[in-house]
Amino acid sequence: MRIYLYGHRLTRPVGIASSCRGCGTTATERLTSRTPKRLRLGWCAGKRVLPVSGLLFLVLTASLAHAESKNDAKKSYDAVLTKASRDLTDGKIDDATKDAQQADKLDPNNPETANLLGIVASKKKDYPEAIAQFNRAITENPKFYTAKFNLVDVLMMKGDYDQARSVLSDLTQIDPKSEVVQFKLALSYVLANQTDKAMSLIDTMDFPGKTPAYYYARAAVWLKKGLTKDANQYSVNAHKYYTDGQCNYFLGVLREMGLNVSVL
Repeated sequence: MRIYLYGHRLTRPVGIASSCRGCGTTATERLTSRTPKRLRLGWCAGKRVLPVSGLLFLVLTASLAHAESKNDAKKSYDAVLTKASRDLTDGKIDDATKDAQQADKLDPNNPETANLLGIVASKKKDYPEAIAQFNRAITENPKFYTAKFNLVDVLMMKGDYDQARSVLSDLTQIDPKSEVVQFKLALSYVLANQTDKAMSLIDTMDFPGKTPAYYYARAAVWLKKGLTKDANQYSVNAHKYYTDGQCNYFLGVLREMGLNVSVL
């Protein structure tokens, strides 16, 4: 509003034949004869001209205030995402749900919001909602790798292995060296009772790799076949060469997919 008012004053016409109160000559004569050209845009208040720089200062101030406001909003949003991640890690699904709802209020069009809503829905086993949210995140950002990665897990838990492989194929184009993507591709065949295809794919994986993906892909095949002793041996070997954190990630995936990891 202030900018509009000052803009209105700057553009208000001054009558050629009328005098400014207290001036001996007309306003137009004074502006054209004594005022530098760059200051001729102005309004007369007594004998004073308001330069354009006053408006520019207001615009600059408003821009800075807007930037600060956006920065504060981003900090609040990031804080909600951080809390949601912590709550999900701690298994506090109800709290994570509230976090997701808060994120949706703060920035509903952010693909991170849809991704978070999808994760919460998947934890509640509401797979249709999770798939819808992940697809929304991908629509908002077609290059959103994490949302595609999460979508794969939900599709596999839902039993839609063909669609999961389609998304995994897309991820392979983006990151052809990803051992985790290769692991999940092999796992999709294991879960679909196509262990021969899974074994053929596992044979092409790097060994040894940077992660224990190869070991747990093999373990998944043996678990599916009911050969728990063989599966356990692959898990034992994985722990020899990789950290517990790395191994636990793959164990967690197998557990989520319904395989009996208690024997590993």
